[in-house]
This record gives sequence, structure tokens and C-alpha cells, in this order.
Amino acid sequence: NGSPTAAHMQAQLVPRKLPQMSGVDLGAICRPARMVSWDYYDFIPLGPSRVGIALADVSGKGISAALVMASLQAALHSTAMFDGQRGTADLVARLSRHLFTTTSEERYATLFYGVYDAEAKTLTYTNAGHLPPFVVSKSGVQQLDQGGTVVGLFDNSLYTQCTLLIEPGSLLVAFSDGLTEPANIYGEEYGVERLKSEILRQRIVPPSRLAENLIAAVDQWAGAPEQADDITVVVARMG
Repeated sequence: NGSPTAAHMQAQLVPRKLPQMSGVDLGAICRPARMVSWDYYDFIPLGPSRVGIALADVSGKGISAALVMASLQAALHSTAMFDGQRGTADLVARLSRHLFTTTSEERYATLFYGVYDAEAKTLTYTNAGHLPPFVVSKSGVQQLDQGGTVVGLFDNSLYTQCTLLIEPGSLLVAFSDGLTEPANIYGEEYGVERLKSEILRQRIVPPSRLAENLIAAVDQWAGAPEQADDITVVVARMG
């Protein structure tokens, strides 16, 4: 259960408004469990046609987790803005090293970081131990699972990156495990396959509305008044 100080920090760390860019339409929602969420999402404009898209899940609760989140956010912004050309794998490796050297041993985060280039119509990403996001296009559904281990846990972790050519109108949906883990009264988790079906069913819905609708679908499945974990959904319609 978070403190007012932690809640205030959380409010400062997520974007107050989404960047407006031609060639990409963005939406996001973060619904904290009880008071404070240690899911973190961000959109970082990297020039007229490029945007960084981040989603992380920080281990632990309380003020120490908030400090990890603040450290991650500051490092991500400074590294991404300062060094846009070196690729997502290099950036994630540097973030991991930064967290490893500045936080206590048991602190780490899962992280998805992608850069969409609206001019080149490419999405380059690195997935550091996070639940794989979906890209939905006319060609089908891809899961973005290339990258490496969580950030901050090991010294000098190495990462890979992957670049996709994006078809016009493709949808990127990234999410935290709070979206897939809620169970119904029979103890069945909502799960990734049900989520994929729901995304396909609602693929033409605008990103902000889609993010809300996906959470509503999970709520309906679980039917539980008490939300056990933070739920975050980030959506981008590209091209």
C-alpha cells in the first residue's frame, strides 16, 4: 500500500499528455492497484518522425521501488534524447548498467523499449524480460519477444534488438502482467490468448479507447472488486 509521497512521485513520472505526431496515434492507461502503481510507461519524442515507446514493471513496492522508477525514467530520457542513433539494444544495456550500479541488489525491472520511425515505417525494439507486446497487421499477429533479461539485476547484461517493417494501420499493444493474470471465479487466468482475441476483435477502435476496453474486458472476466496488481496498457496505431 503506497504512501502519499510515493503516489505523488508516481504522478510526476508518467506523461501528462501524449505526444502528437503525424503517422502515429498513441493511447495509454495505467490503473494502479490500491494507490500506487509500479508499472511505468512513457512516450519520448525523438524528432519530427520518431517516438520512443517504453513500458516497465518495477519489482517491489513502496518508496524504494518509486526511486528505482524515478531513476529508470531519468536515465531513459537522458539516454534516448542524447543518443538516438545507437539503437534500442545499446540503450537498454546502458539503462540496465545504470540501474545495477545505482540501486540495491534485489531491485530490477522488466522493460520493453521500442522506437517507431514514421518516415521509414519501422519499429525497432528490445524486450528486456517483459511480457511480449503484440503487433497486429493485415499479415497477422506478431509477439515482440527479442531482447534479453530484465534490467538492473546483472552487471553488463547484453541485449539484442529487432526491426520490423510496419504495414499501414498496424497496431502495437504493450501491457503489464496485471492485464493477463486476473482469474475468474473458477481460478482461470484471463491469459495472453484471450487478450489476443480481444485485441483482434477491437482492432479498429482508436488507441485510447482500445486501452480502456481491454481493461474493461479483463474486469468483466475477473468480476472481482479488488484489483491485485497494477494494470497498464500502451497502444500505438502506426503508419
